[in-house]
Amino acid sequence: MFVLLALGLGAAGCSGPNHQPVIHAGPRPLGSPYTPGGLKFEEGTVIQLQLEATDEDNDEIFYRWSQQPAQPAGVFSDPNIATPTWTVPPPPEDPNQPIFLLVEVQDHNGGVLLGQSPDIYVLPKQQ
Repeated sequence: MFVLLALGLGAAGCSGPNHQPVIHAGPRPLGSPYTPGGLKFEEGTVIQLQLEATDEDNDEIFYRWSQQPAQPAGVFSDPNIATPTWTVPPPPEDPNQPIFLLVEVQDHNGGVLLGQSPDIYVLPKQQ
């Protein structure tokens, strides 16, 4: 499941209205099936993220990944590419608190989208 939020549309000069980028797949961990209770990963696991986006105007697309809540922080290999990896952080104090991975997709011509991953729950590392 993903949520898209249109944050704005702009115009690109006299060539007509700008089309915002479109997310076709993701954002989510690659290969993760839909599960009603959210996704569960052990802390320290490195996850490949999936995101497929296009822009009808063929504008260059820019990405910015983040995590909500921000703490405990996982680590993105590069938060400014379409498909970074993300290292799962230690579990939050409340084990029922999900983590969401957010990605802002924009074309720098006024088209902006926000994608959100399914709920992610962190399992303590097995000793």
